Amino acid sequence: MTVETRTGPIQAALDAAASNETQLIGSLRAAMETCPFQVNAGFGSDSELLDLGGPELLAVTVDTLQSGEELETAPTHYSRGWLAATASLSDLAAVGARPMALLVSCCFDAAAVTAEQAGDFGRGASEAVRAQGAWMVGGDTNWASEESYTSVAIGQVPRERAMTRLGAAAGDLLYVTGPVGGGNAAGVRKLLGEDAPWLPTARCAAGLALSEHANACIDTSDGLVTAALMLADLNGLGMAIEDGPDLYDPAGLELAERLNLPRWLLGAGEWGEFELLFAVAPEAEEAALAALASTGISPRRAGRLTAEREFAILRVGGERIDALEIARSLRAVERGGSMVEELAALAARSR
Repeated sequence: MTVETRTGPIQAALDAAASNETQLIGSLRAAMETCPFQVNAGFGSDSELLDLGGPELLAVTVDTLQSGEELETAPTHYSRGWLAATASLSDLAAVGARPMALLVSCCFDAAAVTAEQAGDFGRGASEAVRAQGAWMVGGDTNWASEESYTSVAIGQVPRERAMTRLGAAAGDLLYVTGPVGGGNAAGVRKLLGEDAPWLPTARCAAGLALSEHANACIDTSDGLVTAALMLADLNGLGMAIEDGPDLYDPAGLELAERLNLPRWLLGAGEWGEFELLFAVAPEAEEAALAALASTGISPRRAGRLTAEREFAILRVGGERIDALEIARSLRAVERGGSMVEELAALAARSR
């Protein structure tokens, strides 16, 4: 089986606000020879899927976290190790793969890291991997002027049950495997100088359970709204996020209320958590929710996919907010001391 990939105008518009990532990926694809045993198109799924001839596909993914914004929510070396591992494990979850092993490449700042801190990083990464039933098996270490951490995760998925970002249809319901906004709340709290411990968990068991029921899936590491926009765009559809309070992390709701910001910003920011956003046909909804319940997951209804190419956040009372414009505008917000004021101004303009 070969899975097609498409890049539509939504992704292009978002990437234009972030150094035109689509153009860079296109250049990389053009330089690659087609791999005869790759099931998906390169860069087209959360994990790359390789057919090595056995009963299961090999799922492989790589992710890098750099100093600065990407590590704002991980103030300790333990949490950085946990987050680096979780970023790749979540990509395995999004294709329904069972995780097996993880490697991590660490670029440490020689002037700022101790042997004890390096051990804390390794312990955080290893414990995140073991929590998913897999193993950390090695990697690489380097010195650099700025720290960064790259993880490679390897898993397996039955060849007929692999999920990708493609396959959704108009009328499909959007669900997320847990509350969203925890990452954005942690990031804003860090900028406000508040203690914000946050250890997100990859949803590997949920991915395995969903692989028989979901039409398409993506993780929310870039935030719920961005994930929904990408899923809709790749499938030639529109989407509507339903802004009910049950969708959001309780600590995030408390922060939004304290800062007098609308709760929908919790899903629109890009300090994402690592939940799975999945599209499911209405007739498969009950079976999908039952499968998730068997893993202890309590999913939240996030919205729906539509035939009309509109991209909306639907507030209680009927107000519609342009989700694409919000996502584009948020990429221009400076993550610094004036961030809360910029968010308030953005929310006011969206009304």
